[in-house]
Amino acid sequence: MTERNGSGNRIFPPRPGVATARALAGAAAPSSAAPAGNTPAAPRPQATETIARRAGAMVNEIDFPGFVAQLVHGTFDAIVDASIRQMESYSSLVTSVAKTLEQFTEENVTPNQARDWLATRYPGDVQLLLPDGGERVEPRLVPRSDDLEPAWLADFGIEGEVLSAELLEERIVPQVRLKVGGERQQLLATMVMLGMNRVVVRDGSITSKVMFRAAAQDAAKVGYAAGTDPKAVANWGERGSLSYEGQSSTMVSTVAVNAQNESNVRADLFGEVKLNFVSETLPLDRMVEPAKAALVQRHSPAMRPAAPPPVAAPAAPVAPEGAPAAGGTG
Repeated sequence: MTERNGSGNRIFPPRPGVATARALAGAAAPSSAAPAGNTPAAPRPQATETIARRAGAMVNEIDFPGFVAQLVHGTFDAIVDASIRQMESYSSLVTSVAKTLEQFTEENVTPNQARDWLATRYPGDVQLLLPDGGERVEPRLVPRSDDLEPAWLADFGIEGEVLSAELLEERIVPQVRLKVGGERQQLLATMVMLGMNRVVVRDGSITSKVMFRAAAQDAAKVGYAAGTDPKAVANWGERGSLSYEGQSSTMVSTVAVNAQNESNVRADLFGEVKLNFVSETLPLDRMVEPAKAALVQRHSPAMRPAAPPPVAAPAAPVAPEGAPAAGGTG
């Protein structure tokens, strides 16, 4: 039985999907073969095979002996630097205290500090005028009123004079600078005479360690599924001529492969330093020569040797009653 009539036309139309499937199958056949000359990709190595190599590379990259050396040197250098700075500061303090009062005052007390001292000490008689950006370019002390003769001028050896701006700036401020400088120098000299309180490391410990962690995991999962292509099954109601062509079906199978590999390499460095400090006093005579220590002691009233009390003259003996006076006649 043929599907064509005498004129060459098809009597029955083609079954939908059959010709298309054949055409697609014929077109895909030549491309199913891999072209010559293309090699398949190399399989990826498993994580369990590469974990040792990765861990070894990390060990080489981490310089653990260098880390320990830097930890030890850093701790030692910090202790030595702290001791050196402490000794330098104390030496600078001793040098400053050993200077004369005029030198110490010139270097450590400014005229403005003396003006602040006067304005704070005698606020009822003296006021401080700040620069106004015009004629007055620096702070200046002036009396609060005219014809003032305060009693405290006697402390500066100018009692009985009228308080004025010129008197404050030219005669009182220099004396106040020396007074403030002397008080500071005496306080520092007393501190220097007490000695240097330094910090000493008695004992301690330095701990360092490195920890490596390496983990690897390989997992593979294969899934298989098979089924009939619904396009190949004749539907109810199609023309009866389809039954002469024979029943055909297409089986579709699917294979899914899921391969996973995971590796993790980790390194932890730990460093710990424990130091036990104690405090001790280093006396001045162990660090400076006796001549310089004597200069410092001269400026420290609390450390000056106390003057011996005056020796009283022996009292004349008292004659008993009834006895003749010395040089008298009987």
